[in-house]
Amino acid sequence: MVRSYTDKQILDRVMSLPTFKGWPEERLDVWIRSKADLFNKFDDKVYSFDCTSGTPVFKMVMTGTTNAGRVGLKNFDKYNLSGCAVLKSDIIIYDSHVYGLHKGKYPAYIQNKPWPYYRDSDKDDRAEEIGPEYNNIIGANCHAAGETSVVIEDWSIACLVRNIKAKYNSWLTWMNKKPLTGCILKEFDV
Repeated sequence: MVRSYTDKQILDRVMSLPTFKGWPEERLDVWIRSKADLFNKFDDKVYSFDCTSGTPVFKMVMTGTTNAGRVGLKNFDKYNLSGCAVLKSDIIIYDSHVYGLHKGKYPAYIQNKPWPYYRDSDKDDRAEEIGPEYNNIIGANCHAAGETSVVIEDWSIACLVRNIKAKYNSWLTWMNKKPLTGCILKEFDV
């Protein structure tokens, strides 16, 4: 599991990114991708901030994943022969997601802007940022897994997924259909 960070540590790291151009005007999710990258486990964290005042204000933290699970990493040939999508980290994408329906089924935040990603095709137990970089919309949505999910399986092929449904529903209510800016950071030392 990813270590815990203070708001200042997270925000300082976000501000150091080459893609940082100032705080968004609405909501910001900062995902921290675990160094451990436990196979098929929800071992990442997401910190949510309200930026409407011009300064990010921390609102909540949850567990989840920025990586694909077993189904995507081992069976990507059913989805894309080039490999399983792994979203690029250490990047911020402004207005990356908008309110909508995940796969047309339930409320979620749908990818709105291209997000750089890689195609992991070695079928090992790690989601790796290797090979050519792509940059287009691939349906990497923000949604929930099951009630209290422990394993990723097919909950994520490239999506940003919270693993506790009740907490996700609280986040969704707080989001109130406002635009979302997404950021993924690699777990970092301070």
